[in-house]
Parts: sequence; C-alpha cells; structure tokens
Amino acid sequence: MAAALTETGGGSAHTIVRRQRFGFYGAIVIGLAALILFVTGFPLLRMIQQALLPDGEFSTELWGRVFSGRGLGEAVMNTAILVVCCNILVIPIAVVFAWLNERSDARMGVLSTFFPIVPLLLPPSTLAIGWLFLGDPGAGFLPAFIKWLLSFVGIDGGSVGFSIYSWFGLVFVYVLFLVPNSYVIVAASFRQLDPSLEEAARMSGKSWWQCLFQIAMPAVKPALGSAFLLTTIATIELYSIAAIIAGPAQIIVLPTYLTRLINGRFPPAIDEAVCIGLMMMLVVASIWIIQRRIAVMAQYARIGGMGVRPNRISLGVWKIPARILLLIYMMMTSVLPIGALFIVSLQNYWTPRINLSAMSIDNLINALLEPASAVAIRNSMVLGIVAATLTVFIAGTMAIYANEVGGRRGQWLGLLTKLPSAMSTLVLAIGLLLAFGPAPFFLNGTLYILIIAYVIARMPQAAIASESSVAQIGNQLVEASRVNGATKGRTFWKVLLPLTLPGMAAGWALIFADIVGDLTAAAILSGPRNMVIGFRIQDIYESGTYSNLAALAVVVTVFSAVAVGLVMRFARPRFSRLT
Repeated sequence: MAAALTETGGGSAHTIVRRQRFGFYGAIVIGLAALILFVTGFPLLRMIQQALLPDGEFSTELWGRVFSGRGLGEAVMNTAILVVCCNILVIPIAVVFAWLNERSDARMGVLSTFFPIVPLLLPPSTLAIGWLFLGDPGAGFLPAFIKWLLSFVGIDGGSVGFSIYSWFGLVFVYVLFLVPNSYVIVAASFRQLDPSLEEAARMSGKSWWQCLFQIAMPAVKPALGSAFLLTTIATIELYSIAAIIAGPAQIIVLPTYLTRLINGRFPPAIDEAVCIGLMMMLVVASIWIIQRRIAVMAQYARIGGMGVRPNRISLGVWKIPARILLLIYMMMTSVLPIGALFIVSLQNYWTPRINLSAMSIDNLINALLEPASAVAIRNSMVLGIVAATLTVFIAGTMAIYANEVGGRRGQWLGLLTKLPSAMSTLVLAIGLLLAFGPAPFFLNGTLYILIIAYVIARMPQAAIASESSVAQIGNQLVEASRVNGATKGRTFWKVLLPLTLPGMAAGWALIFADIVGDLTAAAILSGPRNMVIGFRIQDIYESGTYSNLAALAVVVTVFSAVAVGLVMRFARPRFSRLT
C-alpha cells in the first residue's frame, strides 16, 4: 500500500484501490461477464442464423410463411391494443398509489408497506386463476353475488353479471398484475425526493392534487419511463394470464400465438417462432433504447440532502376516500383472488354456492401426494432456490465490482447485466431451445435449460436490486478494509456481501416467487420429463379439474410465502433483529 502511495504521490485510498490489478476477484467477475455474454449472445446468433439462413442460404420462403400465418395480424393488433391499454391504466394507478403511500397522510402504516407488493411475492399464475374463479360468468363468485344482490330488489339477474372472459376482464387482470411492478419503481423514486418543493407549493396555496400533477410527477420522469418500459415488456411477453383468460375469451395475443406454433403443431414450427421472436425483440429493444435516451436527456428535479424526512401532505376530507381506494386495490390484488382459490380448493367441485359442511382438505392433500404434482412442486422449488441464488449472487458480485472499479468498466458491467431486458422471456426461451436443445448440448427436456433461462431472464431484476443495495454503502468501509490489508475477495465476503444482503434478499424473494409459478418459459421449455408447476397448472387447467387446480395454486402460494418470509427474516441485518 505504501508503494502505491509513493507511486501516485499520495491520493485517496479509494483511488488507489481502483488502480490495483484485477486479482482473483476481478478474474471471477470477468469470467461471469463472459458467461452471461455467451449464454445471451449465442442463442441470439442462432436465432438470427435460423431466420436469415435456414438452410445455409437466404430464403424468402420462411418469411413468407411467417407473414401469411393465420392469426398473426390479429395477434399483433390485439397485443398492441393490450400494451396501450395497460400503459394508460397501469402507470397512473401506480403513480397515485405510490404518492398516496409515500407523500400523503393516507398511508396506513405497515399495511401500506406490505400489501401493495404482495402480488410480487406470489406465483404469477395465482392472480389469473383466482380471478378465473371470481369472474367466470357461469360459476364465478362475483356474478353469483351480483345476481343474489339483484334478487333482493326484484331484478332477474339471469343475464346480468361480470365475465372475466372479455377484453375488459383481460385488461383488468393484466393491470392488477402489472401495477405492483410499476408501483415499486415509482414509490422508490417518490421516497428519495426532497419534499421541499411540495411543502413550498402547499405554503403557496396549491392543492394536494396540484402538488401531485405539477410537482411530484414531473420530478419522477425517469421512474415513469422505467415503469413504461417494464409494463410494455411484461405485457408483450406475459403468457400465464393470456393462457387462462384470453383463450376462453377467444382473444389471440402474441404469447399464445407463439406458444401454439411450438406446442400446438407437429412438427413444431420453430423456424416461424424464431422469426416472430426476433421481431418482438427488435420492438422491445427499440423501446428500451428510446427510453434510455429520454432518461439521459430529460431534465428533472434532484433536490435533497442528508436526513431529509418528508412532512406528509394532508388530504383533508379526501383522506378517508383515498384509504378506501387503497383498501379496494389491496382486496383485488391479494385478498379476493387468494380467498377464491382457498374456497375452491376445499370444494369437491367448483360451485359458487359455499357449503361449509361439504368442504374438506382432501384436494390439498392430493396436491401434495399426487405423483405429477409432487414432482412439479419439487422441481419448481429446486429451480426457484438454485436459479434465484445464482442470479442474485452473479448480479451482486458484478454490481459490487462495478461500483468498486467505476469508470467505463463499471458502466459496461452494469449494462451487461441489464442486456437480457431487451429480450422477453418468451423470446429467450425460444432462443435457448434452438441453441442448447439439440447437439452438442442436448439440454432439451432437462432442468438445466430452465435454470439457464431463469438466471438470464431475471438478471436485470437482480442487478437493479443489487445496485440499489451497493449504492447505499459508503466508500469509507472499503477503504478501511483495504488499509487493514484485506484483499478484494476478503473485503467482498466480510464487508460488502453482509451489508448488501438485505437488498439482495429482497431481490431473491421476488425472483424466487416469479420462478416458482412461471408459465412463460415453462410453456416453451418444460414438458413431462422436466415437469414444473407452471406446466402442471396448464395441464390441470386444460383437463378442467378446477378444484385440483385451486388446491395446487394454494399449496404453491403457501410454500412460496413461507420461503420468501424465511429469507426476508434471516437476511435482516443483525442490528435490526435486536430492535
């Protein structure tokens, strides 16, 4: 260390740390970066080769089959309509709820902290199945409840009711699923803003809604751009809701169209799916590039300081309606669908009439003991634990190193971990099937190809969580460790990793819950030989045994909630456990 000080003529310890050689820790990071680049780039190159040179030379026949495919135009149009509708609804709802929770006195303590993100901690298919039981026009609990209410005023409710199998129902469930994802981004941005502008506006006579639309929203433009990008990508790639709601509604969208090309034909039309997947990727990548450029050029408020605590804006007479709105949202995203799942799982067959004496836990026991379901649960739990741990470890290691070295190297490492966000999970699954399914890898039908898919697909999510945790650690701790003679590896294991563990645990929990009930990658890469919960849920759904479907969803939800709760509990810092 002294030699380094002499050579540089003094300088800060942090500057010296950044000028040290790579060492073993740096070699690991470079190896991980090369691995991510290979696993992401090789499938993409195979897709391009298959689309442009299917038989070793360029041919227009394949593209002719693609564009003349029956239903493609309708799928593209429906997907575009869905994207527009979701963005129009999701972002304003997320902004309003985030502002109410973070900047106003409508907040309801722990309830407001926990319930908005409950859907993120549950398998993604749970919400769709729950609302299937709530909104089915024939046996749904809500239509039955509406008819029961109308009967009290002498109105025949035979032709009146809410149907989930419609454009309204499809958009409704998509919005419920997507709002929490955008909410997390926007709420974090509101939380970090200095309240000075809002307080000054209130002192100048501005109303609370003027503070929201004229002060708060312009100050979080980058977060709104990220929310728009996330909503667009999720809408384009999400298969679980489309498979459960759009199919019976006879609404074809790109995820269901692509899946039918591979699973609904023999032999599978992989070439056509590859071409459509590439076009989807170009659209997503274009939106991603535009959003990044806008974020760089945008002017927005960055006012703040140490120890700033917001004085929450008083909503006055609007406080109670705002809280009621928050409670309704929480009911629709968690209480109602989970409650519907639980009730149906206790019934011998799905019926809107609740008979307590006829209920039993037989379906729940069968969900644990039935061979196919038991294998699916075991495989999904193993996949969730292994893939989430690998993803968070890789993203965390690279985020810590990128923060340490800084400069262009740090920027390129950060960009590399977010590169898979330009590819939807559905497109990535097609690329992996094409690249690693046949010789020489022979991974088709194995759990390994699913692990690769989940690690790469969830890498951007883990990178964002890791970078947020790393950014909160001051450089003084790293400098103190190095001054005491610790190597980069020892500093990572003894100082940086324990301090970033809570943030990484939060990322692990989100990724684990997402993987356990995934139906997007599973629709392409799973099968009888590598059965997972998503594939099993689709299999039971198509067979029409809804009580078994509800029971499996309940069991998975309980397992997921327990695993997430344990990780979040034991990953808390030691000092927080003592308080």
